[in-house]
Amino acid sequence: STAMKKSEESAAVQYDFAEYRKMVEEVFREHGILKSTWTPDGVMGYFPGIDEAIQAGKDVILRLENFNRNVKLMREDFSVRCGVNAGYVHFDEATPLEAMSDRVIDIAGHMQKYAEPNTVAVARKVIEPLRDPEGFEPTATVVDGYEVSRWTPQGGDPRRG
Repeated sequence: STAMKKSEESAAVQYDFAEYRKMVEEVFREHGILKSTWTPDGVMGYFPGIDEAIQAGKDVILRLENFNRNVKLMREDFSVRCGVNAGYVHFDEATPLEAMSDRVIDIAGHMQKYAEPNTVAVARKVIEPLRDPEGFEPTATVVDGYEVSRWTPQGGDPRRG
């Protein structure tokens, strides 16, 4: 997000990122988010299941087209890289997500780090049992020993948004 903010009016930046956050939080609520934490340019969420997490990532990307066309004020379009992982993580209501330390969480972060813009990246072994694995395609990327599959809106070039 640092490059996006360059040469932009600070009021536009503040407005756009606040509106983006509202959009993401709405999507997260729709998919039953249990816990989330924000950084200046990212967010991590903990969902009740893999289907909800993946659908939330897809929905954020799908809503970006309208957001970029009708909401944001900055010249540069928003794009996101979503990484998802699944597994057992000890959940404690009182512990903030950013204080939770687990390999499952680390791998989700690494999936996001290596994802292409406007894609949802997930380990192939995680999507195999999904109710709706449609739209995922294998990639040559390996993250933490896991072969990665990705979802893009309409398939094809992930930069289309």
